[in-house]
Amino acid sequence: MYLYILVSIILTLLFAFGCNAALRKHAGSFYILAVLIILFEVIYYQTGLRDAAPEWLTQYIVNPFKRGALPTAMFIVVMYIGALDTKNPSVNKLMGIRGELSIIACILTLGHNIVYGQKHFVNLFTNPSEMKPQAFIAAIISLVMIAIMLPLMITSFTSVRKKMRTASWKNLQRLAYPFFALIYIHVMVLFVPKFSEKYLDIIAYTLIFGIYAVLRITKAVKTAKNNSPQLDYAENA
Repeated sequence: MYLYILVSIILTLLFAFGCNAALRKHAGSFYILAVLIILFEVIYYQTGLRDAAPEWLTQYIVNPFKRGALPTAMFIVVMYIGALDTKNPSVNKLMGIRGELSIIACILTLGHNIVYGQKHFVNLFTNPSEMKPQAFIAAIISLVMIAIMLPLMITSFTSVRKKMRTASWKNLQRLAYPFFALIYIHVMVLFVPKFSEKYLDIIAYTLIFGIYAVLRITKAVKTAKNNSPQLDYAENA
């Protein structure tokens, strides 16, 4: 449901602004909480707890994590922080916790992959011929995304970042762009075959990622113009 991603974005923004100071000072506690959420997800679906739990708990609490809506919303917020003008006070405030948000999103995404991977990753390696085409493609994309996401997550930790050369760190972090693109492609692979029932989701994700692409390209063009030799010469003339 498209409402999952829209509500998740709102919740992420409330979390980012409301816990901004706490995230800066006690990021480790939030990482531990994210790991505990993963453990709860796995236990919830592996021990039969899901069958005994009330439907509202599954529908409105567990599913946004299981389906990846909340971690995806966190990635979307991280995306937009980088595409918007940091002179804006609100954007600047979020910029200070961009790394922490991305790490939490990565951890929660691993939980999403663990829950679904128990079926789809196993089938991919043991019985791929029996998978639906969209499930097969989505599983491969997921593995590529995990391969990109893990180094991005590891190097987002301040302790790791400080040990890297600035240029090397920036070059590695540019992998975030293909990662963001793969999020959209992954969603489309799953939703387009069900267009009649998922068209609102397709529209919502296309608008979210399309607007981001426009903003990011616009910002890149402006940055390039501001850093151009001609402008530097004119300013110094």
